[in-house]
Amino acid sequence: MFKNIVCFCLAFGACLQLLAQTKVSALDEESNIYHRVFDAPLTESVSGQKGFLSQQYERKPLILALVYTRCTGICSPFLLQLKDDILFNLRDSSFRVVVLSFDPRDSKADMNSLQKRFGLEGNSQWLFATTDSIRSLNTSIGFAPVWDSLRKQYNHEALLVGINSGGYITKKLIGMRSSHDLEKMVTSIHNVFSPSYRLPGSSTLFSCFNYDPKSGRSTPGLGLLFVGLPAGLALLIVILLRLMVRKQTPAVPDK
Repeated sequence: MFKNIVCFCLAFGACLQLLAQTKVSALDEESNIYHRVFDAPLTESVSGQKGFLSQQYERKPLILALVYTRCTGICSPFLLQLKDDILFNLRDSSFRVVVLSFDPRDSKADMNSLQKRFGLEGNSQWLFATTDSIRSLNTSIGFAPVWDSLRKQYNHEALLVGINSGGYITKKLIGMRSSHDLEKMVTSIHNVFSPSYRLPGSSTLFSCFNYDPKSGRSTPGLGLLFVGLPAGLALLIVILLRLMVRKQTPAVPDK
């Protein structure tokens, strides 16, 4: 019986940890939302023309994709899926896609080769570029790739950032996402209200995690306690019943 209780406690703890990790991952997409993106200088891969990010989003809202050309992991499938979703599923030209390298080693020629590899060199909706201010841009969007000196690769997540015509971040998508999620991003950069957004307030008293938009941090909330309360009460009842059974069981006299 005691072994069963221990196993139950371990399983319960694992479930809470998984819940916490899932919630924090979702909250990462909320970091830097409604903050203004850094107006990074850009060098276009095809023409070599120099400009600023603001010159792009002032013309049309943007979807910003962060990649690097030497990536052997997520970057290629990430870009391929994004291309298919925009060209074949959304078919919406009301925004531009800026594919920006976050690797200082990437040159204009590297990004030009990447654009040709994906067959997008003649598509005016797509802009491939580099910047010499990637650190400031990364900070403004909450992106923190980590260099792995052994693998000579960056550890990073696939990240899309939606930017409206005022230069404000309206939505972030982390990882390989569905075209439905991309549609929501397009809606957000056009400043269309989405009922799925909830601003912090008194109604979020019992949320599992409390998000502070000023600091960008999340702290455990009362909701997390209530999620685990039923399992905790069940565990307590099992322990009490076990103790009661032990007290009521008569001792066997020694022979």
